[in-house]
Amino acid sequence: MSVKYRRTLMAGLGVAMAMGSLGLTSASAAVADTSSGSAKTKGAAEDVITLGFSNRPNSLDSEFRYDGIVTAPKGVGIQGIRYSFNGNGIANVQAREVSRGKGGMGEEYEIVGTTTEGGKDKIDFTLRGDFGPGGSKCPTTEYPVRVEITLTDGTKQVVTPVMDMRYFNKCDGQSTAEGGRPVARLPWDNAWRSPSGNSQDGWGYITDTGKVPGDRFIIDASNPRYGSGLPCDITDKVYYQWVKWNGDGTYSATQLTPKPEPLNVTPHGNDWTKKIEFQNATDFTKDGEGYYKLLAWPQASSSKGQACQASWDYNDQAQGFQVGSVFYKSSKGTPLADPLILGGAAAAAAVGGGAVWYMRRRRAEASG
Repeated sequence: MSVKYRRTLMAGLGVAMAMGSLGLTSASAAVADTSSGSAKTKGAAEDVITLGFSNRPNSLDSEFRYDGIVTAPKGVGIQGIRYSFNGNGIANVQAREVSRGKGGMGEEYEIVGTTTEGGKDKIDFTLRGDFGPGGSKCPTTEYPVRVEITLTDGTKQVVTPVMDMRYFNKCDGQSTAEGGRPVARLPWDNAWRSPSGNSQDGWGYITDTGKVPGDRFIIDASNPRYGSGLPCDITDKVYYQWVKWNGDGTYSATQLTPKPEPLNVTPHGNDWTKKIEFQNATDFTKDGEGYYKLLAWPQASSSKGQACQASWDYNDQAQGFQVGSVFYKSSKGTPLADPLILGGAAAAAAVGGGAVWYMRRRRAEASG
């Protein structure tokens, strides 16, 4: 058992500042997001619309990501967000609010933008943080992660995306059909030594121009059988694709990637090895404003030529791992709200500990 630590700075200045794709074959095709469960989950007030989330993470990475839309009465905002650290239906982690586009490495959320529709406000937000349970079953454990959004009028909205936690670091699947099935990693902190200084900022990335630098998205795949000589022990290729949210729970292929594209990756095991496979600079201007998610399908083959059926099918969007996301203006295709300045209860929650450094224990299980 090994433990990874996170160090996060919390400054008590009244303003909290953080430290600082997909199985479609036609650009005109629209596919419902079956990998995310229901596109809408009924809450206590309105519906929370799920745009995307870390649907199939590796238990080694112990992370959670979520992008969504809250509907609120006009002029009513988000007061706070909590989520279930243990995936047990209890929302016991209070995320702190940070300024738009200033995301760091803690348990936090950003208001991406607000649009008014039918006399109500649609609030786009992105949420991130640690996730505690890891996997407990071979090869996968499903965790419904309760997310509670409290609005400034006191009402609460709830959504429960189901994470399919892959436990392949403890089970190579020698006697199962999952043997050698690879996993796409979910980068955390700056463990991948991203040039941007934040290996996880390819999630909930906000752009007002439609252009994203080339050091934001990481596609890293690992194989539990690497080095064993067993069938399906090599993962040296991943297919990826960007898809765009249509506003109705479906996603369409983009002009940027009208079909899944192959990407060569460095073969390695499902362990602490981390390989950065960056995409080039990304330009969404031809596809227009909206919400985009990056899906990836790791492939498997055999170093000794044995038959292998462990690859993820890139013709099936539901089999994709979501490994990143982008808000190009708002998900409704309208201008984003002004950058958020924290205050009131949100600021107090963010700076409650004063200007202190703290060490936060993170659980992860090493192979062996």
